[in-house]
Amino acid sequence: MAVHTALSPEVFTRVADIFGLGSVRSVTPIPQGSINTNHRLETDTGRYFVRHTTVRSSDDLRFESALLAHLAAYHFPSPVQLTTRDGATFVELEGGRVSVFRWLPGEELRHPNLTSEHLERLGTELGKLHRDTQSFSGSRTNPYSPDVVRGWLAELSRHPDATLATIAGELERLLDTAESQRLGLEPLGVIHADLFTDNVKWLGGSVGAFFDFEMACREAYGLDLVITLNAWCFDGGGYLPELCEALVRGYQDIRPLSAVERANLFGHALFGAVRFTASRIRDYHLSPLPADKLVRKDYRTYLARARALSAMGPSGYATLLGL
Repeated sequence: MAVHTALSPEVFTRVADIFGLGSVRSVTPIPQGSINTNHRLETDTGRYFVRHTTVRSSDDLRFESALLAHLAAYHFPSPVQLTTRDGATFVELEGGRVSVFRWLPGEELRHPNLTSEHLERLGTELGKLHRDTQSFSGSRTNPYSPDVVRGWLAELSRHPDATLATIAGELERLLDTAESQRLGLEPLGVIHADLFTDNVKWLGGSVGAFFDFEMACREAYGLDLVITLNAWCFDGGGYLPELCEALVRGYQDIRPLSAVERANLFGHALFGAVRFTASRIRDYHLSPLPADKLVRKDYRTYLARARALSAMGPSGYATLLGL
């Protein structure tokens, strides 16, 4: 959601007309994220989120739109996507594809303001997401699979920065460990795959909405659970056991984990830590965008997670989760 593509005021006037949003009052760039250009659009009919992507394909966008429609039918708290006057969910503009969503109310919560109660409620909603999408027929393979991540690491291992090259070698070894601990044979379904603190809106102490379903795909449910745990339950250089246990407890209130899912959680968690370390190096640390165009995320925070997981091993991880 960084500002990768400069869009003129005339573009937003066109978007407002195509989607029937009324007269434009203001446009504000949103510099968070890594691959898209997003803006807050104010018109005389309300506030909207406008996303311009040059990366995601038409099939990706149709999968996302179908998923959001499915979630809406189940009354799951998720973004409301708008359609054009002709009923399309996106439009080709300025060398990319534009989608529009209603602006979500609420606030984002981060440490030190997260409590066990927050994490238990978050886990409950994640369990509901996995339950509600079991009947969704759409399919998209994971665009950030181990093979893709391994390719990133191979590139980074040849980087002229000796520090990055050394880290890439370490991550390759950790990826090998992660894959040796992921045994398969577990249920697959549609997962969010990117449920970070800036992808959840809170209304008071309750979850108002999950959003940013761009990485959603058909994958192991356990991977989604521990990607979320990595994002929300690590602070100050370590995992927070009370928050970890609360997230898992809330999730299992809705969808209990099978024995094979429990056995695979450590491998999923280590893979997730490696994957996000590598993507943060690529998308943030090495990005040429200036600070006003991109809010950077430090890859070292995910490298610390990967190292902590490696040190505790599968049995230590199960203890951390209270399993």
